Amino acid sequence: MGATLNIWEDLLQDTTFGLFAIHSQLEDYALAYALNQACSIKLRRLREDLELDRQVNFPLFQYKDEANQREWTLVRNSGISTGAGPAAGLFPDEPSHRRHYLIPEKKEVDYFLKLDGEDGEQKLVARLLSVEKIITAYRLEASELKSKQNLIF
Repeated sequence: MGATLNIWEDLLQDTTFGLFAIHSQLEDYALAYALNQACSIKLRRLREDLELDRQVNFPLFQYKDEANQREWTLVRNSGISTGAGPAAGLFPDEPSHRRHYLIPEKKEVDYFLKLDGEDGEQKLVARLLSVEKIITAYRLEASELKSKQNLIF
């Protein structure tokens, strides 16, 4: 386990990226569209979702800006897993649903925007805040997060 943790730490130290928290009630596709308009980018849904512990999937939206050598990734912080219902209870035949978080220590955050090759982050926060349906947005330090290994995708 220690060797695995060291590899993750090395990966996180080698990669520099900006991480932005977004609070919004928009659906992921609608937020991706709004960000495309506000930031002049082309976020698109990836065919494969980010899978966490083989229980829950998080849809990924990505845009590779070749001209500026930047990669934008939008991911929802929460996902729901469906499992077998409990043996006893009010509805024993119904499946149970559990909410999981990509970054559990930031449950209040709706989305994360990961920007590889960060540049001009203050301007980006201003652009994010210009989107009408974004309640608030701010930069986070990935190095301070306990579950930062979930951000390697």
